[in-house]
Amino acid sequence: MVFAVDAALWVVGKALAPVTDGLLESWAASTKLGRNINALKMQLLYAQGMLNNAQGREIRNPALKELLQKLRELAYGADDALDELDYFRIQDELDGTYHAADLDAQSCVDRLVINARHTAKAAGNKLKCSSSSTRAYPDDQEDGGTRGCLSVVGSCGGRDISSSPLRPTTQGVQEVDGGCMPKVFSCTRNAAQTIGSGRRFLCSAWPSKVLQENNTMQTPKLKFDRVVVSKKILEIIEQLKPLCAMVSTILNLELLGSTHIPTAQDITNRPKTTPNIIEPALHGRNDLKKNIIDGITHGKYCTNELTVVPLVGPGGIGKTTLTQHIFRELEGSFQVSVWVCVSLDFNAERLTQEIVKKIPKVNDEKDNATNHEVIAQRLKSKRLLLVLDDVWRYHEDEWKKLLAPLNQTGGEKGNVVIVTTRIPKVASMVTTTNSSIDVERLTHEDTMSFFEVCVFGDQQPWKDHPELRDVGSKIVKKLKGFPLAAKTVGRLLRNQLTLDHWTRVAESKEWELHTNDNDIMPALKLSYNYLPFHLQQCFSYCGLFPEDYEFTSKGLVHFWIGLGIIRSLDRARRTEDVALCYLNDLVNHGFFRKNEKENGPHYVIHDLLHNLAVMVSSYECLSIYSSNVQTIQLPASVRHLSIIVDNTDVKDITTFREYNSYLSALGKRLKVQNLRTLILFGAYHGNFAKTFSGLFSEATALRSIFLSGASYSIDDVLLNFSKLVHLRYLRIKSAHNKDMCLPSALFRSYHLEVIDLEKWGGSFGSTSQISSLIKLRHFVVPQYNLELYSSIFEVGKIKVLEELRRFEVRKEAKGFELSQLGELTELGGSLGIYNLENVQKKEEVDELKLMNKNHLHKLILEWSFDRRIRDAEQEKNVIESLVPHSNLQDLCIRGHGGDICPSWLGRYLSVQNLESLSLCNVSWNTLPPLGELRFIDDRDEECKGLVSSQSFLILKRLELVEIPRLAKWVGNGKCHLFSVLEVVIIQDCPELVELPFSHRSCHQAKHEENMIWFPKLRELKIIHCPKLASLPVIPWTEDPRSVKIEQSGSVFEKLVYSKNDKSELSLEIEGKDGQQIVFWNVLAFHNLANLKELKVEKCPPLPLIHLQKLKSLKSLTITGMSNSLLLFGGESYNTEFLLPVEQIEIMECRADGKELTQLLTHFPKLTELVVRSCEKITEIGVLELQTEMAAASSPVNEIETEHAQGGHHQTRGEEVEEAVAGGEGLLLLPRQLEELKISGCRELRLLSDSLGKDNTHGGGLQSLCSLRSLEIYDCPRFLSSYSSSTLSCFPFPVSSLQDLCLLGVEGMETLAPLSNLISLTSLTVRRCGDLRGEGLWPLVAGGRLTRLGIFGTRKFFTGSEPSRLHDQQIPSSSSKLEHLTTDDLTGVLTAPICRLLSSSLTRLTFLNIQEVERFTEEHEEALHLLNSLQKLVFWNCRKLQRLPAGLAQLASLKILRIWKFPAIRLLPKDGLPSSLQELDIKDCPAIKSLPKDGLPSSLRKLEVCGGISEELKRQCCKLKGTIPIIIDY
Repeated sequence: MVFAVDAALWVVGKALAPVTDGLLESWAASTKLGRNINALKMQLLYAQGMLNNAQGREIRNPALKELLQKLRELAYGADDALDELDYFRIQDELDGTYHAADLDAQSCVDRLVINARHTAKAAGNKLKCSSSSTRAYPDDQEDGGTRGCLSVVGSCGGRDISSSPLRPTTQGVQEVDGGCMPKVFSCTRNAAQTIGSGRRFLCSAWPSKVLQENNTMQTPKLKFDRVVVSKKILEIIEQLKPLCAMVSTILNLELLGSTHIPTAQDITNRPKTTPNIIEPALHGRNDLKKNIIDGITHGKYCTNELTVVPLVGPGGIGKTTLTQHIFRELEGSFQVSVWVCVSLDFNAERLTQEIVKKIPKVNDEKDNATNHEVIAQRLKSKRLLLVLDDVWRYHEDEWKKLLAPLNQTGGEKGNVVIVTTRIPKVASMVTTTNSSIDVERLTHEDTMSFFEVCVFGDQQPWKDHPELRDVGSKIVKKLKGFPLAAKTVGRLLRNQLTLDHWTRVAESKEWELHTNDNDIMPALKLSYNYLPFHLQQCFSYCGLFPEDYEFTSKGLVHFWIGLGIIRSLDRARRTEDVALCYLNDLVNHGFFRKNEKENGPHYVIHDLLHNLAVMVSSYECLSIYSSNVQTIQLPASVRHLSIIVDNTDVKDITTFREYNSYLSALGKRLKVQNLRTLILFGAYHGNFAKTFSGLFSEATALRSIFLSGASYSIDDVLLNFSKLVHLRYLRIKSAHNKDMCLPSALFRSYHLEVIDLEKWGGSFGSTSQISSLIKLRHFVVPQYNLELYSSIFEVGKIKVLEELRRFEVRKEAKGFELSQLGELTELGGSLGIYNLENVQKKEEVDELKLMNKNHLHKLILEWSFDRRIRDAEQEKNVIESLVPHSNLQDLCIRGHGGDICPSWLGRYLSVQNLESLSLCNVSWNTLPPLGELRFIDDRDEECKGLVSSQSFLILKRLELVEIPRLAKWVGNGKCHLFSVLEVVIIQDCPELVELPFSHRSCHQAKHEENMIWFPKLRELKIIHCPKLASLPVIPWTEDPRSVKIEQSGSVFEKLVYSKNDKSELSLEIEGKDGQQIVFWNVLAFHNLANLKELKVEKCPPLPLIHLQKLKSLKSLTITGMSNSLLLFGGESYNTEFLLPVEQIEIMECRADGKELTQLLTHFPKLTELVVRSCEKITEIGVLELQTEMAAASSPVNEIETEHAQGGHHQTRGEEVEEAVAGGEGLLLLPRQLEELKISGCRELRLLSDSLGKDNTHGGGLQSLCSLRSLEIYDCPRFLSSYSSSTLSCFPFPVSSLQDLCLLGVEGMETLAPLSNLISLTSLTVRRCGDLRGEGLWPLVAGGRLTRLGIFGTRKFFTGSEPSRLHDQQIPSSSSKLEHLTTDDLTGVLTAPICRLLSSSLTRLTFLNIQEVERFTEEHEEALHLLNSLQKLVFWNCRKLQRLPAGLAQLASLKILRIWKFPAIRLLPKDGLPSSLQELDIKDCPAIKSLPKDGLPSSLRKLEVCGGISEELKRQCCKLKGTIPIIIDY
């Protein structure tokens, strides 16, 4: 009941918001309307005071709860009415009209005219309601039939105010100023026309000042009817008075017998936990339990001091059960063990008393001793284990008081306190180890194990009920790994082991409705009840989003602002800051989990907490998806709706139509006119656009709209967008489709506070009118389209705008003055000011009021780089006046033409709190205080820059780009600035010779010492600084860092050290010609132990002694190096250095085969080898040794042990020397290879003879017994030793090879040498001359070949076996080929081949068909034989004029793709297969229409995009809503 009071109070407060500042009352101070507004305000204030008095008191009266809900609904109605009035007030203010003005300030004639007009309109509407005559007043039909104001609080009848639809005010109104007006209709109308002669007074026709001044087309404004609004407000008042009286009476009676209690009473009354083990078996926690116990007995928690070990996790996750088991096992390790259940009442005195009671007494205890003294006496020389279970609060003083006697220990080890809590903030505050232990959810397997115990007990699970296993598994998945959830469901299921019962429970989630204290939802709801009301609101509305939805802080803050649930009582605090504080509180209470990602933190409501959010918000919030749309209850109170369209909802036409029909029927069950929030999710929800447009046609009370995955223009779904006068929040995430448009009425949504178009992929149109949105706080657009900011005319009108990322000074003659920015008092994000060269006078800068923008986070000041005229003196004066507030965190200055740094950034530094500073293309001879800087002056002499006693305090990021005069940044030891820097970027500084990281005269040890000055540096970029004398050692620490050095210094061309796409450490280094061994001194190899990937290009030989230090290296790429790839320091190749590398790529190297063979012997774990464009390699074979290498699976330490033994590998080294003695062009491959890629070796030839002494494996690559994948590109002679006549000689391993790709390989006449590859599953042949397919068919019919690609090999299918063999000899059922891709349409579409493949081929792709113009009858008949074909693709068929006839005969075809068919005009006249599910047409401009007989009823996806005709696109548009997925962009 406490929540009911708070909720009603909140809505009443919202309703009062429009009348708190007096603006609305003043504007509406016409006779009847003004009095009604004042009366409504008084009634709402009465309700507010009444509810304030009841706040925080426990009331148990269901009738009162219902009355409070009714009061809440009426308050919503009042809110809508006053909000609508405020809309028209803003419209009047912007357009210079006076639909409802202060009549006391008007002349007698003006008052008569205004009242006459409104009265006449009301009377006219009354007549229209009672007759079917033509409209009585012609102006009622202006704006395309849009008439009247959008009254949302009811109709003129006696209906309930709160449930009335949002409609134009065209309903009949009988009462104006207390009387009925039908008789005065003609009189008042004549008065309006006569007295107003010379100008038109109807509000719909009054001209806008903006229109007059700019002569531009604007969206027609809505009309306002004062009489109808006044009537509706009166109806609300009449309903509020008796309701408030009833509520007040019952509240007074209730409060007489109640006392003020904390809102979390139910928490304090929870059953007390004990150390007694309830669950004898601990499922899924044994490893965690062992780690904790080991840590306490002899690990990190076993210290001489008091140690606090917090366990944190949501309710029901099993913290108490885990702690009970830990407590039981640790009792023997402690002399005293105490368990205390804390709960909400964290009182040090109470807890101390409980501890005293549970510690055994000792002899000679002092009388009258305090509890602390007693504890100290009893624990003397003893070690205590204390468990504080279920801690909810942390008070520092109380906590210290509790622990004080426990800090005193006479034993060798300190006492240990285990704390369990739901609240992460509590855990972080009490821990003594700088970390807490997260009790995570159980795995699916562990949850299933516990679930089985809960259901079946000691019996063997599923033995007698195997039919329940599948549905049981589905139920367990929904439990999200919560043990208490498994226990709850187990109780529900174990007494009725029937499939019907279990299925019903699985579909309804019945366990969530259980209210016993030991059930999962009540356990979780305790945490929710503990939250203050404003946090409950913020959390509960998130139930509208799908499970595991990833929020950003910005997205959440904007959403909450749009809902209107963020209110700051302190005017000095911005709404955004309050919202971020709320978010932080929810994280600290464990309702959100914060996940750090590269693009910033994301927040997720994990597990069953999302279900909790859905449950607690169910009175007003509803989330619909396909599985609940039929059964879910739709309360009349629902005001916030989300609809989730999952991919499975469009998986087939039946599912689509079923969901579509259910959504269509929602309109009969849902009071759409009450909706305030609408969220649509799903990449394909746009295919329900027609349904949504009908469903939400009356949803005119909307305040928040989020369309995620939109593929349509907004007003295609929200037909009445122009009537959404309450709209606060609009966010759209869409596909990229330039045909999609924003609503033209967007800039008349005067209440809008948030427009988020960052992921909008449609057309933006002009943003010049956005300044009419005077309440707009956030306007978010894509980074690539910042011009949308700079196009806003008179942006100063949007006074509360929080961010303006681009403003171009004097972009136009008017409306783009710098003074516009002076009006933006709430700027708190980023402000970018461009074209500052257009500022002429210092006074203009003063009007900017930059110093007053104390919330500004980032500031960009830019002078155009390409400006023709540079006035250095003027620009110096301008920047000197651009003094930002000292709170600024991020500053970027670009293109300034003055010669000195502004004093506020230099000598008199006023922005000491900067965290990021970027200077680009400035010609200063002084820089900010960054240490000792030296410049080149006009006489080309070196001079010192600014030396200041002031410095930046927390500068983390420094970027210096295009500073032409900067010569040195000198490091003279440690300084505060160096100690905080995290990112340093130096780019395009042509005179720079020195950085503080290093000095030209320093050796490596000194360089490393210098880097210690920068303990937090994590990212370093130095680019295009050619004179730089020396560089820092890379990396300067073992911790992962990001480094990019390019075209700087004389050592190397490029160095990149960072994490690769696999998040593994990678180093890429490119050398310069002429470098010697000192080249490698720039790398600190001892800090590269965790390096996974190394790429070296054009570098000197890599010393093997350095390579040995790379203990974790898995991938090595060597490019463009000389004959010697590795340097052995005087040792020969016989010295064995074995390295853990698994993948090697060698490109464009001048090393010969002998060199590469010797290189590869040092990598016993090598499994993947790539060789590209190594011209000196002329022959290739396999290295077969009597002394085999160490097994590839041997760990590195075993390799090192073998290396230490020495003698065995020396013999092996001699074998290698002997093997490579045969020729320098011969490359011998290690036998353990699994993947081999060779390309661009034009002279390379595969040896056909074995090189081994026993010749047991045959020649070629047959000795590579583990080889799975082989790719040979542009090596024309590779198979020249093989021919079809040598059938007994095969080049490749028969049993292991699965994937083979031959491109540009000649020498074989047929595929006979490959016919033995029984394990081959994929074969690609491209540009292999006159190769014929003889030998392929044994692979197809008798092997495992499933994928085949043939390109540029015209004779491949000519004369192949199927054309010569009888059908009986190769039965079609023996073929396993599933996918065939080729450019030889004529060769494939023959009866013998298609007959062979008829039962197996499921995917056929024809691409790059250049010569064929039409299909012959033979082609079509052959194609019809492929009765298993499911996917048919035609790609880039330039001359083909039509598709093959008879496609309808392909009874299994599901997917048809037609891409790049410039000549095709029509789809098959005889139709498409009835089985077709996807039709994809792309870049076929000549196709004007779809088949006349229509598309198959089975079609689930129609994609028509690229270069297509407008006619075809229009046809597709008409089909939307009849086909599950239509993509036309």
